This record gives sequence, structure tokens and C-alpha cells, in this order.
Amino acid sequence: MNYYRWYAVYTHFTQENLLLVYLISQGYEAYLPERRFWETVGNKRRIAYEPLFKCHLFVRTTQAGLQKVKQAPGFSHLVRHGKYVATIPESHIVKMKTVLYYYEDATSVSNNDVDGVTVAVVSGHLTGMTGILPHGE
Repeated sequence: MNYYRWYAVYTHFTQENLLLVYLISQGYEAYLPERRFWETVGNKRRIAYEPLFKCHLFVRTTQAGLQKVKQAPGFSHLVRHGKYVATIPESHIVKMKTVLYYYEDATSVSNNDVDGVTVAVVSGHLTGMTGILPHGE
């Protein structure tokens, strides 16, 4: 069966946009989550964007379509769980898009053991709110 799934792709350093543009030009559905931040250039402040997850983007394709993705400029390798290629549920892509729509200045924190971890909102309207990350979310 040729099911379309989301895959996490690891890019070469700073090659996220190159790979994104290429994949879209080839007809793939691809998503690069970006966060907004303020940067100062000289004495001027301006809004800039950077990838939420450095060296990562997401592509929606079939297992067979991954072969062409692997040959794309900027591609490094596919994210795996052990020996299996990792797939990302559609609901997680939707959640990322929703969070970034409402909180463009969101950031990510690298942590492999997050199930049951207490987290806190550190900026924005919900500053100070805490919660526990549930298993599988």
C-alpha cells in the first residue's frame, strides 16, 4: 500500500530552507516549523525567523517517495527509532502548526525523557502556568 505519512528529515547544517524549497518544487508537501524572534542589526531591531528544530523538517510522502527525498540537496538522513524510520502522526503536525500560529515566538527544548515531566510556560499570556506532559503526546 502507498500510504502518505509524515517523516522527520535531518538536514545538513543550515540547509533546512534549501531542502524545503526543493521538496515543494518537486511536488512534495513539506513543513519547516519556524519561530519568530527579534534581532538587532546595527541599531535597528527587526523580526526574523529561524527553524524551531535545528536541522530538521517534515515531509509528507509514501515509503517509495522517500527514495527521491534522500537524493535532494540538503538532505542528511531520516530520523529513526532504532532501525525503523520514524513517522509523525498528522495530529502532531497540526499541533505544531497551531501552537506556532498563536505563539510565533515559541521555542523548543531538547529532552529525550519528557513523559511525565512537569513543564512551565515561560513567556506570553500563559506565563507561569505549569503542566505535566502525558505519555504519547
